Amino acid sequence: MFFASACTSTLPINDGSPEDRKVAFSCTNGQSLSVRFFPAQGVAVLVRNGQTIELQQQSTGSRFGYSNGANRIRGKGNDLTVEIGCMVPMQCKSS
Repeated sequence: MFFASACTSTLPINDGSPEDRKVAFSCTNGQSLSVRFFPAQGVAVLVRNGQTIELQQQSTGSRFGYSNGANRIRGKGNDLTVEIGCMVPMQCKSS
């Protein structure tokens, strides 16, 4: 399992870089979260409320998407939709 560090740097999401990166997001419901992308492994780790959720990369065409079945993130550019279990999806933007 991967763990995200407490440091946050904001980088473009789909800059084509093969390197690991962490992106901070602000959501319309007032929450903040971050996603650590590991492109070489096809994995992303969502960090929300101090908890981590590991997600596997999904084919999405021009968008990006990661899922572990019950939880999913998807987006394009700086926009992110977060779906956790049966909760209402959250709309977020990189900050």
